[in-house]
Amino acid sequence: MLTIRTITEHLLQNRLALTSYIYSVTRNFHLAEDVFQEVCVKAVSQQHNFETRDHLSMWFRVSARNRAIDVIRAREGQYVGLSEDMLGLIEKNWDQAGDPHREKLMDSLRDCLATLTPRSQRIVKLRYFENRPGREVAELMGQKVESAYQAIARIHRILGDCISQKLGTETR
Repeated sequence: MLTIRTITEHLLQNRLALTSYIYSVTRNFHLAEDVFQEVCVKAVSQQHNFETRDHLSMWFRVSARNRAIDVIRAREGQYVGLSEDMLGLIEKNWDQAGDPHREKLMDSLRDCLATLTPRSQRIVKLRYFENRPGREVAELMGQKVESAYQAIARIHRILGDCISQKLGTETR
């Protein structure tokens, strides 16, 4: 049986991967964060059920997936995301898909995002964290659609160059 401390440490150490998994279900960063926190609380309250960290991770993904779908159905009346079969495949292969350089890549991305101008950070937030389409990003930023797409492309290049520099590799 895992201790509360072990459960908490494991979930916090794997927060990025677990939240990313939840995001693949919700397609909404804020909802993924909410579901992550809710399922963490549930995991701690059920500590006696977990024998190993792997058992905890598998339980967490299933519980988070189910909770996310329930929340989306309650809000929107239906879940129109990935099919149950696709979610099952993702879940089954999630641990096997790990790249040993992923954490370094994610740290580099986080650092590079912090170097963007406040305007560029807002565009990234609107487009990728709030899932807003390019047309809506343009409206919210007070620019033409073409300008918004050019800004997004420029941000991609800046981030790609920054990450390449941090990792010491070429992406082109």
